[in-house]
Amino acid sequence: MYPAPVFAVSIEASLALGLEKSQSGDYRGAVIEFNKVIAIDPDNASAYQYRGVAKAKYGDFEGSIVDYSKSIELDSNRTEPYGSRGIAKARSGDVAAAILDFDVAIQLNPEDGSAYFNRAMAMDMVNDIQHACLDWKQAIKLGSKESKLFLRKYCG
Repeated sequence: MYPAPVFAVSIEASLALGLEKSQSGDYRGAVIEFNKVIAIDPDNASAYQYRGVAKAKYGDFEGSIVDYSKSIELDSNRTEPYGSRGIAKARSGDVAAAILDFDVAIQLNPEDGSAYFNRAMAMDMVNDIQHACLDWKQAIKLGSKESKLFLRKYCG
């Protein structure tokens, strides 16, 4: 009698399944899939980024910050982990550090309207409306529709 077949875990399949679970709202299931990828490939920056997003979605901002930081450590040229970590830091109360992450995201990709929008929101949180208005204006130039509402409400 032969042993039962063992199915190898595919990195691509687990990433895809994790993203699918995350998009459907099964964030804990998504984390399990991303854990599988990390177990096979502990240097997979995307797996840490995606796991961080899933953790943030169910309110584990500290855990998501750890994952975003690991993703950045593995590949510091991607803007997404900086923006995501900035949002998580802002949501956990560390707005000054969030602004620094948004600054890096903008440095890496000056055409990223969401980075300007997020930095504007953080500036608003620290009552720096002048800088927030400048960032909302830039975000609008880069296609951010949601910035229009804030620009009208806070910047006249």
